[in-house]
Amino acid sequence: MISKTLATTFTTLSVLIAMASVYAQKPPIYGDYWPTKEWKRKSLEEAGFDRQKFQKVLDYVWEDEGNHRSDAFVVIKDGYLVYEGYDRGYGPKKKHMYWSFSKSLTSTLMGVAIQKDLLSLEDKLVDYYPKEMSRPKAKDVTLRHLLNMSAGFDFYEEHPVNIALSDAIYVYYSKKNFKDVAKGVARLKMKHAPDEQFNYGTHQAHLAMGVLKKAMIKKDPNGLKAYENFPWVNFFDVLNMDVTFERDASKTFLGGSGGWGMAKDYAKIAFLMLNEGVWEGKRILPSWWNKFATQTVAPALLKRTSEEGQQRLNVESYGAFWWLNKKLKMNKTRPYPSAPEDLYQAMGFRGQTMGVIPSKGLIIVRMGSDGRKPGKKLKRDKMYKLLLDSLNEEDNK
Repeated sequence: MISKTLATTFTTLSVLIAMASVYAQKPPIYGDYWPTKEWKRKSLEEAGFDRQKFQKVLDYVWEDEGNHRSDAFVVIKDGYLVYEGYDRGYGPKKKHMYWSFSKSLTSTLMGVAIQKDLLSLEDKLVDYYPKEMSRPKAKDVTLRHLLNMSAGFDFYEEHPVNIALSDAIYVYYSKKNFKDVAKGVARLKMKHAPDEQFNYGTHQAHLAMGVLKKAMIKKDPNGLKAYENFPWVNFFDVLNMDVTFERDASKTFLGGSGGWGMAKDYAKIAFLMLNEGVWEGKRILPSWWNKFATQTVAPALLKRTSEEGQQRLNVESYGAFWWLNKKLKMNKTRPYPSAPEDLYQAMGFRGQTMGVIPSKGLIIVRMGSDGRKPGKKLKRDKMYKLLLDSLNEEDNK
């Protein structure tokens, strides 16, 4: 006969297993299934779009007048794929360079690492790079400052005349830095104290991935191997994403621009965010991460208006490696006035755009090869206006 204690234990285990099963089957907040295997499809009409008006979106995205060059375009509504298209040799299985899409990918990996208690937002970088960061201002920089792009390094992302002279190029390819890009960033001069000035730059995402590597090695002698596998074991494989992630000679992932992948796969990051960091019933990101990453405007953006010589990139609202659509005091309107305020975006060089609009249940991924001049770039606000205009009235409230 089974003892009463043992029977109670079995009963408790059965209840826990049943609860776990129910939790795992719990549907997402957006949609009614998890797109781990693939995205299910709906027609434009089923998803609430006017087909004729939606055609205007496609006419603009795919226009062949030399103004911009689209390679992939994907639209997802309430978890269902309603449109996908490709051009210029790309297709659903051919990887596209992410460029600065990689920053929001890195942001998500930081959230995964924090959920696993490998890092915290208030970790000081001097604890991981003591030789490079033990100096005034630098010693106070935390992981949060990196994610908010307000660490204070002297760095100019885009050279106004020649891109080859940009700091974003120097931090990769200079003889001093290429062997260990994150260490090269940690050595940069400090222009501001942390949180004093927002300054968009690829360097801070590179350093964030370096911090993760140092943290994992610090906790485990085999940490480097675990770090090399970390993005796949803990994130890409969970969401079933086929991603290539470049590393430097020291094996640090190039978190600012080193990712490659497909549009439909990248949209899964947005779906994870929309569903507050849960995937297939399992918590991947901290419960507070979505709000932090997409609702917290970098404090430095609120402390100053513009300053002479300020970069073009430094006058739009920002979260944690995600661009926001909040109006700042220095600006007359939101960055994208045709889109709702809750829009947040991953954006990258040559027109890479992933827009997430929670109030509409929309995910838009556009990958491109646009030129650098304004006339050669897709106008994101126009794209959003046409897309939202194509939603039927009841879906567009």
